[in-house]
Amino acid sequence: MSAGLEVRDLQARTGGRLILDVGALDVPAGELVVLSGDAGSGKSALASVLGGMLAAGGTVKVGGAAAGGTPSRRRRLGLAVAVRDAGRITGVTVAEALALAAGAGARAHEALDRFPELEPRRRIFAQLLSGGEQQLLQVACAWAATPKALVLDAPAVGLAQRAADAVVALARDEAARGCAVLWLEADVRAAPEPPRQRLVRGRLEAAAASASDPG
Repeated sequence: MSAGLEVRDLQARTGGRLILDVGALDVPAGELVVLSGDAGSGKSALASVLGGMLAAGGTVKVGGAAAGGTPSRRRRLGLAVAVRDAGRITGVTVAEALALAAGAGARAHEALDRFPELEPRRRIFAQLLSGGEQQLLQVACAWAATPKALVLDAPAVGLAQRAADAVVALARDEAARGCAVLWLEADVRAAPEPPRQRLVRGRLEAAAASASDPG
């Protein structure tokens, strides 16, 4: 198994309450792994911890290298996270946000090809986007960084079918490129692959036998 995203002994608390207790989670390089969970199960908390936006104990590795510290450090190590409802991108235009995420890479322009809904909005400030457009921009910025590991928190929820299909294609293409892709999803019918595990009250369990059953 090629090293991609490795999580060990991850624990996070809010107000003294344990909200995440993940002993081991592996997303090999070149694979798309779906992790399911109902609302309130800890999916967004897990994405926030992986992105360095929520403090937690434990170890996170990307490509075998420890990814501790701030969100910017984790991004430099190749970990990109798009957290649903994490807050709006502000203070920059859509094009500037993509350029900042891409750095010296060429994906800023390619992102607009993948998500043509953002093309006519590229010169406006990101905070003026609709909720769905902001969601697409979060995903596009994460992808534009050309990550080694990509974490997507329910990225297609509430999107028009064309945009949702584009997000699914993006996740599959990244895995084919060799990226470790973790897709967190409440509705398994919207997931690109059957879930391998599910979060239940912050802990990992084996996925239900029927991946088509959203209950």
